Amino acid sequence: MTQCSIVVTFTSLKELSATELRKLSRLELARAGEFSSSRRQQEYLCGRAMLRTVLQQLTGEPASSHEITTNGEGKPDCVGGPAISIAHSGDVVVCAAADQGQIGVDVEIPDRRRDIVGIANEYFAADEIEWLSSQPADRFYMLWVLKEAWLKAKGTGIAGGLDQLRCVVMPPDIGALISDDAIPNLSLHAIEGALIGVATTTALQNNLIIDCWDPVTGRIEEYDNAQLIATTA
Repeated sequence: MTQCSIVVTFTSLKELSATELRKLSRLELARAGEFSSSRRQQEYLCGRAMLRTVLQQLTGEPASSHEITTNGEGKPDCVGGPAISIAHSGDVVVCAAADQGQIGVDVEIPDRRRDIVGIANEYFAADEIEWLSSQPADRFYMLWVLKEAWLKAKGTGIAGGLDQLRCVVMPPDIGALISDDAIPNLSLHAIEGALIGVATTTALQNNLIIDCWDPVTGRIEEYDNAQLIATTA
């Protein structure tokens, strides 16, 4: 890997070029064909092609050479390579890679039409619900991406219980506790109207960069407009 031990890369949904499609495995192409929704198919293809491009950049090995599997909860794994995670919301697809420990990433585009009160009441801890009642609406999404990212890092997904991580976000700080009272490694970022949560099982902040990937040209470029909102560090 490069000197940065954690890389987060995002893209906007577009049709992949033939060159980018050739990076995918036969199993991935077959999996994409199983989706009845063309949009869901595009999300999957973009995510996997972007991830393979990132792995090539980080390891020096060809994008198509990496073996990517998934566990029973859908968490992707690069066999013999960095820890990885993928997420999508709206037209934004995000992936993350870390050379130590495990990593989880989530992305959400705030939507005023969503019943955030009802969702919070169903999934969040009581103290979080009380705190959210006096906060701006975007705080709900901040908590959501951090919780999802942490559960992805653990490899359980939402089945692990969103209330197992309790958070408050008061920029630039994230106050967080998990069930065993440990302090998780979390960071919260904003890019182009979307919120990104990143969670790792090892030290996080000083070695994180955010890149942007072009699904037509396949180029990865460092993204200068990302905003770090808050962190546990």
